[in-house]
Amino acid sequence: MKKSLRENEQTRRAFMARSACGAMGLTGIISTLTNLRLMQATLAQANLTDYKALIVLFLYGGTNTDNVLIPGATHPSRSNYDASRGILAIPANDLVNITASNLSGGAEDFGLHPSLSGLGSMFNAGELAFVSNVGTLLDQTQRIGNLEFDAPVPPQLFSHSDQQVQWQSSLPDQPFQSGWAGRIAELLDAGYNPSSNVSMSVTLSGLNSLLVGVPGSPVQYSVTTNGAVSLAGYGTNYSSALTNPSDIYSYQSTTAGRRLEAFQKIMDYTHANLMEDSYNAVVRRARINEGYVGDALLAAGSSGVNFDNIFISQHGVGAVTNLPNISQQLLMIAKLIAGRDNLGNARQLFFCSQGGYDTHQDQGSTTANAGDLNDLLTDLNNGLVAFNTAMKQLETNDAEFDYADVTLATHSDFNRTFTPNGTDPNTAGSDHAWGGHHLVMGGAVDGGKVFGYFPDQQVNGPLDVNTTNGRGRWIPTTSVEQFAAPLARWMGVTINGNGTLEGSDMANIFPNLTRFANPFDSTYTPNDPLNYANVDFIKASEI
Repeated sequence: MKKSLRENEQTRRAFMARSACGAMGLTGIISTLTNLRLMQATLAQANLTDYKALIVLFLYGGTNTDNVLIPGATHPSRSNYDASRGILAIPANDLVNITASNLSGGAEDFGLHPSLSGLGSMFNAGELAFVSNVGTLLDQTQRIGNLEFDAPVPPQLFSHSDQQVQWQSSLPDQPFQSGWAGRIAELLDAGYNPSSNVSMSVTLSGLNSLLVGVPGSPVQYSVTTNGAVSLAGYGTNYSSALTNPSDIYSYQSTTAGRRLEAFQKIMDYTHANLMEDSYNAVVRRARINEGYVGDALLAAGSSGVNFDNIFISQHGVGAVTNLPNISQQLLMIAKLIAGRDNLGNARQLFFCSQGGYDTHQDQGSTTANAGDLNDLLTDLNNGLVAFNTAMKQLETNDAEFDYADVTLATHSDFNRTFTPNGTDPNTAGSDHAWGGHHLVMGGAVDGGKVFGYFPDQQVNGPLDVNTTNGRGRWIPTTSVEQFAAPLARWMGVTINGNGTLEGSDMANIFPNLTRFANPFDSTYTPNDPLNYANVDFIKASEI
């Protein structure tokens, strides 16, 4: 039987990846990925034209996800939740009810925080899924005593900065060199983006570890919520210096225009000093990128989708400037996706973030005692609902865009302790913990399901790090690698044809992944946390 272009492409990539690994033996990840990138470049002529954008939304501070995804009234863990959650407990009657189809074919009764009604509707519509109890791990781990484990645990478990980096690198046992998304960009960029105008890796939230690649990979490009970062002193988007912001040489006959023209001529000089020449090249490239981003935003404005109004209406504010920062970031990402042709990438990575989740105090629980978590989740809910609405409207208006072309996933430092740190509902919060729940959304997601092993909410139980005096710090049952691998495969990173991981592109992106149960394995043991392998939340039709 004749194979399709996609099947031939995957077969060639798998063969070349295996050949590369065999030839390079025990060389480091940087050398491996560099060679794979060169091989991908040879496949550019067979490049797929389908567009895919992956967005990682980092919730900085350690999100209390035990009050995001909550056992419903009839869930078997509800009694433990009520017994130990204390003043942080949200009554079952206050929850946004969702019914999850589980992997055994039955249904489970869950609820979401009262502020997440929009996400509840998306879940029930099959547009969003959760993955339970995800966290940084060195190997599959279970407790064998009080704070004793049968495998080494990641260093600095409850440290914000360390866990943020480990989530973004997926390699807790190695000094930081690159992020997992940066390694994906290294592997895929040459093959999927031969006509790239702007970096495959775009950040809306400053420099981060996730998009850092190995030498030679795309460098993350920073964009603000207003667009590209322009040189200061020339007005918004060079309004005081250029007649057309997309044409870097369209100088106005003004003082600002003449000054910018002179500066551009200086940048065009060739310098004897290599460092000066390299610096000029960076500035020149930034000026060119501004034009591409400007064109992308103009294209978004011509798409027929009123992106600004979608976000403004969802939040009930009067102007874009009144939107929470997370929504301003998501709004800009939506516009860049709409203007994707001007960026020239068939594969795109975006990073954005929301801070403030370090809720040691004033965390709140019910709507009557809202607290900080309520405010954060309200903004998150409205931002994600508006973004989802924008993507569906773009599908209607753009014949070349599909709602399944974009997937968003959340990350966070860690979960927070199940038990509160006080008894006053007006001041108490929770402290640093470990495994937590994360959402994935988009048309490619197998929505309406809770993947992974949901903790039984038993303080001092088998998943708590303590045997006595525990706080409900759940040992993760799904690793960061297992959570990220389905996203990587959806983007184009391949596994072996027989479904195994060893020696595949996937294993090169995630060197520790083979220590865990294969996330793409359809077999699992529902009551065994260590063998709850199937967390493949991407629809088979979208691979």
